[in-house]
Amino acid sequence: MSSHPSVAEQSASVAPARPLERVRAGLVGSGFMAKTHSLAYSVARMLYAEELPALERVRVADVVPELAHDAAARYGWGEATTDWREITQADDVDLVDVVTPNFAHAEIAIDAARNGKHVLCEKPLATSLEDARAMYRAVRDAGVRTQVGFVFRTWPATALAKRLIEQGRIGAIQGFRAHYFHDYALDPAFQVSWRLRHETSGGGSIADIGSHVFDVARYLVGEVDEVLANCRTVVPERPDASGALVAVDVDDVADALLRFENGAAGVVQTSWLAGGYKTDLAFEVHGETGSLKFSWQRNGELELYDATDPEDAQGFRRIIVGPQHPHADGFWPVAGQGLGYGDAFTILVRDLLGSLRRGGAPAPDFLDGMRAAEIVAAAQASSREGRWTAVERIAPDA
Repeated sequence: MSSHPSVAEQSASVAPARPLERVRAGLVGSGFMAKTHSLAYSVARMLYAEELPALERVRVADVVPELAHDAAARYGWGEATTDWREITQADDVDLVDVVTPNFAHAEIAIDAARNGKHVLCEKPLATSLEDARAMYRAVRDAGVRTQVGFVFRTWPATALAKRLIEQGRIGAIQGFRAHYFHDYALDPAFQVSWRLRHETSGGGSIADIGSHVFDVARYLVGEVDEVLANCRTVVPERPDASGALVAVDVDDVADALLRFENGAAGVVQTSWLAGGYKTDLAFEVHGETGSLKFSWQRNGELELYDATDPEDAQGFRRIIVGPQHPHADGFWPVAGQGLGYGDAFTILVRDLLGSLRRGGAPAPDFLDGMRAAEIVAAAQASSREGRWTAVERIAPDA
């Protein structure tokens, strides 16, 4: 395994960028995530105008003209195009936002970096570890700023968990447990889409929703050294748009054991067949003197157990997310008034735009995206070979 810096050292090693007082953005893709990102730009500018650069939404691209024009009209982009190169190579664009299906991420992001654009890209970074590494190297060599849509690590409750860990509130970490469960594909008649084809997605639940969990694991606990995984295709055939049954070549369900660099152990489960779970990323972190617990289904809460409490008062306590917690300032003045999925992207975009104005480094970035891809690749290899598999982390300057 290559030598490598810690997560903190990776962030600290990023050189300052030229501050921008105005950011001209282009969006590639017009689907569900285009709506989410567009909303985030609007809300971030509304809530944090004094700390962010001026923002111009220049154009949006989609290969289907009607979709591109509809997205421009609905989401407030200046014009529409069917050629994403009119964004990545345009003189009037500073930031390229990539919200296409996974298979298109690498080509678009690399071209944007080579043309000096900062890049925001949805997760997972790419359909292969090779492409993820190529994307990281392209943006590193170009000296541009990047961000990946790992919104669960920047969520206030997760960021609070990180702060409590760093403060030593639960002691040295011994264990990590997490899952990301959906049930949208529980019905065998669920139609095949690009997510259910390895060529276009890069993997099933372990790659798609699992990349989120692995990023949270790294953020809270540290680097993962080894993985033992079992990835399973439970529904082997599904109908395509014509109704014909086609083979599914990605996992529906995955279970993984993790060995962290610091000696902690972990368990991660992913599934889009988990009946009753509509969207739930949940984690527990167990330390020598306490534990932390979170579930997206109660995303305004973080639970803390402190073993140093008096014996007759021990147990998990609920901490209600409010403006005193990381990234939650600027929304509502009173704890418990609630944040949601769209707000997660507002938090992400606030950090990206603020960093571009300050000349700093947003997070999570393409290095984090590559690190998650390295864990996914190890998990997929482990499942194929039936053994513990090392996570091959390349050095950031390799």
